Amino acid sequence: MDKFRSSIFFICAVICLSGCAGNQEFTDDSTLDKITQQPTSLHSNTPKPTITFTPEPTFTPSVTPIVILDPEPIGVNFTTEDGIELEGLYYPASENPAPLIVLVHWARGDMTEWEQIALWLQDRGQLERTPDYNYSWKSSDWFPELLLEGPLGVFVFTMRNCEGSCQSYSPGDWLLDLESAMIQAAQLQGVDKDRIITAGASIGADGALYGCAWMNMIGFGTCKGSFSLSPASLLTVPYEELANQLINSEPSLPLYCLFGLRDDASVETCSDLPGLVAVDYGYIENHGFELIQPGQVRDPLLLLNEFINISLAGVGE
Repeated sequence: MDKFRSSIFFICAVICLSGCAGNQEFTDDSTLDKITQQPTSLHSNTPKPTITFTPEPTFTPSVTPIVILDPEPIGVNFTTEDGIELEGLYYPASENPAPLIVLVHWARGDMTEWEQIALWLQDRGQLERTPDYNYSWKSSDWFPELLLEGPLGVFVFTMRNCEGSCQSYSPGDWLLDLESAMIQAAQLQGVDKDRIITAGASIGADGALYGCAWMNMIGFGTCKGSFSLSPASLLTVPYEELANQLINSEPSLPLYCLFGLRDDASVETCSDLPGLVAVDYGYIENHGFELIQPGQVRDPLLLLNEFINISLAGVGE
C-alpha cells in the first residue's frame, strides 16, 4: 500500500513539472530583439520633399552699339617713337566702320593746307564752298561734285617743326612722324584699319607713299594705294623703290603720280615707272598743291575721286 501511494505521488509530481515546463517562454538575445522591434509604418506622416527644376539661364551676348561720330573734325594728339607730340584732325565718316584717307602736307604749309579738300572728301555737309583768291586748292567754290562709292573718313596732321610751314629740312624725323601717324590713323574710332589709303603733295607725296608701304610692311592695318602730287624722292627712301613694292604686291596697288613737265625732279620720279598712273599737266612749273587748279582737262580732284574708288573697290564687302 505504501509503495502504491509513493508511486502515485511520484507520477503526480512528474505531471506537475511537465505542465510547468510547457508554460515557460524561452528566449535568447536575438529573439528578444526581433520581438521588441517596432514595425515602421509604410504611410509616414512626414511630408515628402518637393523637387523643383530650375532651368539654366539663357546666355545673351552683349551687343556694343555702333556709334556714328558727329561730322565736326576731332582734334587728335599723338606721340612719335622718339617722344615728339604731334597734332592732327580727324574728319569722321558717316558710317562705322569706314575707310580712311590720310593726307600729308607739303613743306610750305601744314595740315591746314588740306582743310577744304578734307571737308569735300568727308562729304557730310560741312563744306561751305567759299572762294580763296590766293590759293586755288583752298577755294572750294569751284570743287567738282564728289562721286565716291561710299563714306570716307579723313585724317590730317602736321609734321614736326612745320606749324605754318616747315622750319627745317628733317626727312629722317618726318619718316618717324609718318609711321606714328599711320598707327594713329588705324586706331581712330570708326575707322576700318584694313581700308586705308594715302595722298600727299611734294614732301607729303613722298611721305604718303612711304606711310602706305610702311603700314603694309608692319602688318598693322592695310593700305590700299597712294596718290601723289609732285613727288620727288625728297625723303631718305627713293620713291621708285617704294612704288615698285606696292605695284608688285599681291594684289597690285593703285598709285597715281601727277606732275608738271617743268618740274624736273617730279618728271624724273613719275616717268617710265610701269604700273604707275602718271598724269602730266604740260609745260608748267606748278608743284604740289599748285597743280590743283580749276579748268584742267584732267581735273586733279576728279582724279583723286577716281583713285579713291579704284583703291577701295570691293574691299570690305
